[in-house]
Order: sequence, then structure tokens, then C-alpha cells
Amino acid sequence: MDIRMIVLDIDGTLVRKGGFSPSPAVVRALKEARQKGVLVVLASGRARAAMDPGVLKGIKPDYFVCANGAQVVDAAGRELMRQTLSPEEMYALVDWCEDYDYPLCFSFADGYYGYVEYETMRYNYGLATGHPEHIHDGEDQDRHLLDMPFAAYASMPAEAVEGYRAKYGHLGLRFMAFVEGQYDVARADQDKAAGLAFLAEKLAIAPEQIAAAGDGFNDIGMLKYAGIGAAMGNAEPEVKAIADRVLPTVEEDGAAAFVRELLA
Repeated sequence: MDIRMIVLDIDGTLVRKGGFSPSPAVVRALKEARQKGVLVVLASGRARAAMDPGVLKGIKPDYFVCANGAQVVDAAGRELMRQTLSPEEMYALVDWCEDYDYPLCFSFADGYYGYVEYETMRYNYGLATGHPEHIHDGEDQDRHLLDMPFAAYASMPAEAVEGYRAKYGHLGLRFMAFVEGQYDVARADQDKAAGLAFLAEKLAIAPEQIAAAGDGFNDIGMLKYAGIGAAMGNAEPEVKAIADRVLPTVEEDGAAAFVRELLA
């Protein structure tokens, strides 16, 4: 198969959850892919600012699909596509989380801003990603006055998610578990597959020329869209069930093995 683009999730795929950076084996494999003319795309729930050199450790992607597909950015930092939450969607999240003191932050072009329980959110995000510095203090709740956020990241028990849906389900926001009790929150029509499809069409690359790997619920659409969709060995069972193949775990450098296989 003629693979022209390799698309990889970050947390749980390139980097173990709670880890600081990818392994040297992953960095080498992606460098080789680019040398052979294969485009490298990182598709993450993260904001673009949370995919900085401290996270990438030498990986130089050609494109970024950020905030679960809400933003597409090229290597030079040019924004190619954006989709934001509506004011109604954003304010509903703020109202719900403020009522119960659930930590909440929003993803903007320049990073995450903690609107509710900032210190707790910073701590939780640091445990999940190893980079608490990516969460800025936004408890003044004025960052959205510059532009609306792409998506949200919230901490709450599962029963609270159901409570939110009972009250605000008409808005259609999707809660995708990142780790237990922590969720990426996105619009109903927003996912990595949509961002990837936009990029592929722009570059005239067919889905069958794309190979993708991921581990979480927010990767399912992307893995279905790609010609080859691979689940990490540490992936959720639902992700493995829809994948074309299952790779070694992130601790076993499954992403590096996947890339080397594609280049062979």
C-alpha cells in the first residue's frame, strides 16, 4: 500500500500517559519517515501550544490536528482550519462546573486556560501529561473575549457527566474519557477524523493512503477514516475492536514499530 501520510495520537501513543516525552526510538522512526517523503501528522486532543518542543523532543511534524480536530495547523504555524465552541456551549460548561466545583479549562490557540478550580486542573493535567505548565490561570474568565475556545477539558465523576447531559444534552457536546474522571469535551460534529479529512482533501491524499495509530475514545473516528487504523496495545477495548491491527504498547514503543513496518 502506498502510504503518504502517517498520523499519530500523542498521549498513550507517542508518549505514555503521565510521561514527559516520546522515546528516542519513536523520534528516530518519524525522522526516517519524513526523510522518505511520508508526511507526519500529530492528531491530539491537546491545544497546539501544548505540543511544544518539550513534548516533541525532536519530532518535527508536517501538520498538527489539534483540539480533537477543531484546529489544523501546518509546520510553520499557519492555521488552515478552525472550529470553536459557541457561547451557549461554553457558558453551559462553565455554569455546570462552577455549580459543583468541577475543574474546567478551555483550549485556545495560545494554550489552556483554567476557568474553574485552576490549581486543581493544573495538578490533574500535570498528572495526566507530565506538563502542568500548559495550564494558564484563567479564573478571571475573560480569555474568550479575544476569541472563542476550540474545546474543553474537564474533571468530574461519571455520574456528573450524566447529570450534565440530562440538563444540557440538547447542546450535543461529547465527553470523551482521557483517564478516569477526566474528559475531553468537544462539539458533536468535531473529532480528529473531521480535521484529518479536511487536511487530506486539501493535500489530495486519499484515506487509503493514510495510516493512523491511537489509543483513546477520541481516536476511533480517525482510525476508521484511515486506510490503516492501528490501536496501541494499551488502547481501550472499544478502540481495539474497530482497529485493523493492534500494536505493542506505548511502553514497548508500539508507534515506532508501526512506522518502521509502514516504511519497510
